[in-house]
Amino acid sequence: MPIFTQPHQVNMEELNNLASYLGVSSGKLVLDAKEQIPVLKAGNGLTVRGLVSVAKQLVRQSETPELKGTTAEERAAIDQWLEYRVVQVDRSLQEKDVSSVLRDTNAYLSHHVYFVGYQPTLADIILYLGLYRIFEDLTFMEKQKYVHVCRWFSNMQSLFANKMSKKHIAFQRNKIFSGTGH
Repeated sequence: MPIFTQPHQVNMEELNNLASYLGVSSGKLVLDAKEQIPVLKAGNGLTVRGLVSVAKQLVRQSETPELKGTTAEERAAIDQWLEYRVVQVDRSLQEKDVSSVLRDTNAYLSHHVYFVGYQPTLADIILYLGLYRIFEDLTFMEKQKYVHVCRWFSNMQSLFANKMSKKHIAFQRNKIFSGTGH
């Protein structure tokens, strides 16, 4: 399983991918050298700092307000998953951390199609982008352990990958024999 050490550079690419998907300009998106966080300097003099805040600002600028959620409960749930991305996914630097994130998301997605509601939201996009670097390094055998998150990821990939110029990650359609006895 992969081990990561540079999430901040990845965040910059992800935010540019999000802006591209939304059809908005990422404006003056820079990496704060001291704090190592993305900073968006919007045209109206507004400065927005951090992955989640910049992502929300890009959605505000877009013509897809439904990505933010349509009710207070949905917006709160989206915020929780965005926080999960920053606190859990981005800090998954060791194999045990990556396994934990995959187990948690797989368990949640065993009863849900999307992270919030009945259509993709900003939570799905940001988690897709965060989990992308994990999935691109997983073997077919490793992916097989997480069938629900793989189903969700494959669905998100079909929705977002082309507009974000992301390489498609392959998934095995048939169960792979694990070599254990029957």
